[in-house]
Amino acid sequence: MRKEISNYSYYFNSLKQSPHFSELEDNVLHEILEMFHSKGHLKDSYPFTSLSTLYNIYIIISGRVEISKINFNTDREYIINILGPGDIYDLICLLDKKEHDIIATALDDLEVLVAPIEAAREWIYKHPDFNKTLLPYLGKQLRYLEESATDIVLYDTWTRLVKLILRNTDSHTGKLSLINNLSHEQIANMIGSVRNVVNRHVQDLKNNKLLIVKRKSLEINNYQKLLEEFKKRNSFLT
Repeated sequence: MRKEISNYSYYFNSLKQSPHFSELEDNVLHEILEMFHSKGHLKDSYPFTSLSTLYNIYIIISGRVEISKINFNTDREYIINILGPGDIYDLICLLDKKEHDIIATALDDLEVLVAPIEAAREWIYKHPDFNKTLLPYLGKQLRYLEESATDIVLYDTWTRLVKLILRNTDSHTGKLSLINNLSHEQIANMIGSVRNVVNRHVQDLKNNKLLIVKRKSLEINNYQKLLEEFKKRNSFLT
């Protein structure tokens, strides 16, 4: 991407404001942008395929992407993660160079930066400063996947639901993001449950004035009270 293009500063500032890139020096961000070009995708499209991620790596600038696996014999779906602005896709292909058989769906109109994955690998080898950002980000993603997998086996549905909500809430502002306007079915698919069970728990949280439930969104009514209730029910986790 050339610095001369009219929206270069927009992409630079988008990376600069991302928690995953904010620690990098400006000159390193400029070098990153040199490798990339921008691309847009419409909501409900499939922006990345298992084949495309063998050859390209993506940084999300705006919008969200749902990452899932589906058993087409049973129609059961498990949503592995929701990626948002600043997230990198696909780290697994970047590291092991093998095809990654998952489904990526744009939850919103999406804008991404795209670069050849081999160029990204070479860049990482030559710029150890970037690894100071990449490795903690990778560790955070691995920890999230580990917790999600073990939660399904070890904890009840209420605990899994509230952990998901707390994990996606800014503790300073109490604002819920990424999952705030997902359907109950999508939320169920993230915690290994079913829609009617999630609906029951959401209504319970609403009745206890912990959540505000609107037609197409969830909001935290009292973050501290929700956290205290979670700790009270699961004192062994704290």
